Amino acid sequence: MERVQDKQALRDKMKRIRSQVPAASRELQSKAASLLAESEWLAPLRKARGRELNVCCYLSFGDEPDTGYLLQSCKAQGDRLIVPRLVGRTMKLHLLEQHQELVPGLWGIPEPPGDAEEWGSERYGEIDAIIIPGLAFDNWGGRIGFGAGYYDRLIAQIRAQEAFRVRDHESSNFPAELGAIALREQILEERVPMEPHDFRVDRIFTPDGIMEINDA
Repeated sequence: MERVQDKQALRDKMKRIRSQVPAASRELQSKAASLLAESEWLAPLRKARGRELNVCCYLSFGDEPDTGYLLQSCKAQGDRLIVPRLVGRTMKLHLLEQHQELVPGLWGIPEPPGDAEEWGSERYGEIDAIIIPGLAFDNWGGRIGFGAGYYDRLIAQIRAQEAFRVRDHESSNFPAELGAIALREQILEERVPMEPHDFRVDRIFTPDGIMEINDA
């Protein structure tokens, strides 16, 4: 119970901190972090896999780091963009088409309309990179979100689909890499409280550079 209370207290604190970042600073930081993510992660990943990528990325809302810069970069490189749509406690994935009109979803978060082409769970193993949202991150790849568990469940499904592909000897399979773009105000020196089902991100991009994830 104490761990749950610790996480909620941290969420409340980080919501306040993030909301106090001036809009101009948030945009500058988002752009700088996105440029790093493109040049130091996604571009080398395209080269390594010899093709355009299937990139899953959240559509930023409110005072979140702006993912628009990264989405535009991926579009320019010919990547397929996969974005979430919330349906109750479930998160579905859909292809984001060129010039597709977005609609306000749960809590006003922008999302594709319900009739947009769905990226079904049987294709989760084809995702190359996932940009993960969060309220706070640490040097060990830990993150804390809003507590609804959408991304915990999604990553668990993706890892399960990847395991099936390995079992079926699909040599073209690569595990999806998890990255985040973050404002400097979102980075903690101490560890984020984690539960056994929580996942860690592989890399975190900030306007100050790439965070080296400490596995210890």
